[in-house]
Amino acid sequence: MLAAVATGAAVMIVVSVTHDEASISAASTRVSAAPQPQSQPQPTETTTPALATDSAPAPPPALSAADARQLANRVQDSVRRTVPDAKVGLEVYDRTAGRAVTSLNADTRFSSMSVVKLLIAIDVLARNDWHVPGPAIQNRLTKMLSTSDDSVASAFWVSEGGTSIITRDVKLMGLTSTEPPSAAGQWGATKVTPEDLVAVYRYLEDNVPGTARDLIYDAMYHASRTAADGTDQFFGIPDGLPGTTWAIKQGWGSTGNTAYFHTTGLLGQDSRYVVIVLTSAPLAYYRSMAKALTDGTGQLAALLKP
Repeated sequence: MLAAVATGAAVMIVVSVTHDEASISAASTRVSAAPQPQSQPQPTETTTPALATDSAPAPPPALSAADARQLANRVQDSVRRTVPDAKVGLEVYDRTAGRAVTSLNADTRFSSMSVVKLLIAIDVLARNDWHVPGPAIQNRLTKMLSTSDDSVASAFWVSEGGTSIITRDVKLMGLTSTEPPSAAGQWGATKVTPEDLVAVYRYLEDNVPGTARDLIYDAMYHASRTAADGTDQFFGIPDGLPGTTWAIKQGWGSTGNTAYFHTTGLLGQDSRYVVIVLTSAPLAYYRSMAKALTDGTGQLAALLKP
């Protein structure tokens, strides 16, 4: 649902979706203490990701420009078989090879929905000089990322300065197209692009100190199938690329007459790949978008196999 959240003098618009997607409505509430965490099903691959080793496989030969373009088009075509009017933006980056493997509309802006919670978490830790905070803050960060809890995100948004969070992230990570929401309280309307989200994940892996990085990675690695709002958040990467090791941050919801479903994350041994697939479509397609995104993401399976 689209919920208006008020706290003090700050007004928050929180974009979230109930499990019963037949009802999308606006409601007013106050930010309250986060509910107790629910049990979290483990991701498809439950073994702990291996640390980097000297025996990591060599990068595969680069796709030709034509093959890369065809792969991106297959992703888009697969999404559009279910949602004909979908807009698709994607980028897959190979961290071992140091190059983008395929991309499409990588500089196109989308409303972030809950993907922005990754940027909120990075900002919270950066402002603490990358020291891991106490258990209470750790638990809130984990809950915000693993179960995509909106109430926790809203509380951080208020306490950490709202749009200033995004302004600081842009400077910290050298993002070129990410923009704060035009309405200060609408954190889900933060504008992001596939190429900027690749930069965020690369910064997380390459620049964030180990303990802070591990806190974020572990929360995304243990993402629960059922989100805090009841949504099955295993669309896209988890269900589209079974058998892979992943750490994900998903996004879903709507603003105005536009619906958004996004799948983003780190995949493979040593988090070799960054995978970003963002989609938007008219709100009438809302119920079909999770399947469409999963089908489209599945087109990347051959590229990402070990």
